Amino acid sequence: MPGRMLKIEEVAKMLNVSEDTLNRWVDHDRFPCSFADGRAVFSEDDISEWMRAHRDSARQRLAERSVAVPPPRSGRGLVDLVVRGGIFYQVPGELPAQAIAAAVGMMHLPDSCDRQKLIELMQEREKVISTAIGAGIAVPHARNPVLDDEADERVSIAFLRTPVDFKALDRVPVSVLFIMLSANRRTHLQMLQRIGYFASQDDFLALLRRRAPREEICLYLDAHRQVTD
Repeated sequence: MPGRMLKIEEVAKMLNVSEDTLNRWVDHDRFPCSFADGRAVFSEDDISEWMRAHRDSARQRLAERSVAVPPPRSGRGLVDLVVRGGIFYQVPGELPAQAIAAAVGMMHLPDSCDRQKLIELMQEREKVISTAIGAGIAVPHARNPVLDDEADERVSIAFLRTPVDFKALDRVPVSVLFIMLSANRRTHLQMLQRIGYFASQDDFLALLRRRAPREEICLYLDAHRQVTD
């Protein structure tokens, strides 16, 4: 069954861009659309294909850029972990448990990982003490490592549709989740250290506040990998 047709305001919200930006893409033939009664309409199937193509293109550019970047001194760069885990927008949820479930539900997981079990472990961890670290950011994770292989480790960034009260010490509702999956305590602490560093940088926080596109976030992390690796 073919996908439904969407209006420009629906597509702009889906992609987290302004309608003006989307109109510019259409005007320059950079985004698939058709016209009905003089107005642009968009096929859900075409949008999905466009998003897949641009995600693959971004990964290729990151791979090309990484050739010129010295290898990390230890562990893995946050950009590598985020490319594996994915970046997602308009994640629903009105309570911490709901937001965590929705974010993990979207996350790219290794085949060995039980998604429902992972959600339960993170929700249980959140009940013990808030994973909010301030500035509208929380870092949900299980109490113990959940992976067997370091090669499967990843971090997912989830932009919440509406801010959620995670009982942060600074009392700022959470708008962004960094979901962590680690294989051991050493790499778990390395991930927390990397996320904590970037969460203290004003320019990175500005990217999060304006919900920058996936490619821009990954390119920023890639450009700064030497600081934390």
